[in-house]
Amino acid sequence: MRTETLWSIEAPGGIGKLLAFEPTEAEVLAAAPMLALFNNDCHNSSMLTNTQEMTATCIVENYASLRANNGRPFLLEQDGVLMGDADFRNISGSTAEFGILIGSRNQQSRGLGTRYAAMMHVAAFRALGLERVYSSIIPANIASRRMVEKLGYVLDESPFAKTFAEDKDDMVLSLDWPQFQLANAEILSEVTITVRDK
Repeated sequence: MRTETLWSIEAPGGIGKLLAFEPTEAEVLAAAPMLALFNNDCHNSSMLTNTQEMTATCIVENYASLRANNGRPFLLEQDGVLMGDADFRNISGSTAEFGILIGSRNQQSRGLGTRYAAMMHVAAFRALGLERVYSSIIPANIASRRMVEKLGYVLDESPFAKTFAEDKDDMVLSLDWPQFQLANAEILSEVTITVRDK
């Protein structure tokens, strides 16, 4: 049974309220079929380098595995509609790796992922106690690289950063709190972080 705090992050969006929240097991079960569809989209699957078709059961198992390994997964909603998911994984001390998926192709490349990612990084630095976050991106995923660079991420070729790369050709970028504050001053006052009732 989970005993740690579950966080909820809210911010206004272009169309409506954006919400990122750490889900309960029941909420993961409810979201899993749609998340499986998002993951199995041909474009999304290639950007995520998925090697097998994802089922709802796979999604539930992945969430359980992520949590068992100290990861912090979040569901992303806009006005109550599931838009995707994101997480901080490979957490070690004050560092972690960040990943995000806006599932519907017609919602991608419209700034939504950047907005959610910015919200989550406010929580990462303020609520989760992280000091530096890494993002590993395949060379073909130009949109993701642009997104994290908008947040303030910079290419990081340090030996530690390279441990986050799944393939030798992957780019690893990193971001710390001062860099994030410089690039995202506006959203800092717009984000509300609260503890969820379990």
